[in-house]
Amino acid sequence: MIGPAKRLITEEKVNNSSCSQCGEQNTLLAKVFSKMFILKILPFVYGKSTELSCSNCEKIYDKNDAVDPITQRRVDIIKDDAKHVWYLYLGYVFIVVAFIVTLFRDK
Repeated sequence: MIGPAKRLITEEKVNNSSCSQCGEQNTLLAKVFSKMFILKILPFVYGKSTELSCSNCEKIYDKNDAVDPITQRRVDIIKDDAKHVWYLYLGYVFIVVAFIVTLFRDK
């Protein structure tokens, strides 16, 4: 497989927030994904993305939907706290090791 992909890092409930469609309190769920590029079996992670949804009415918020600033700040905190899985950096490690081996092999 060659191309972009995403992998779920974490999903957390956004506390003290309400859905703009159904009005229910504490039903928003933030999912954080690792964005990566796959080259055969080597992953190259390059960022994170978030998806916000309501567990009550099943509404999925996209980037064009208006979310109040306090809720958006809470989602951003969840995104910042999420960490990529260590093995998603293996593509970079492989490139660095191959470069070092090439440097010393020529001499």
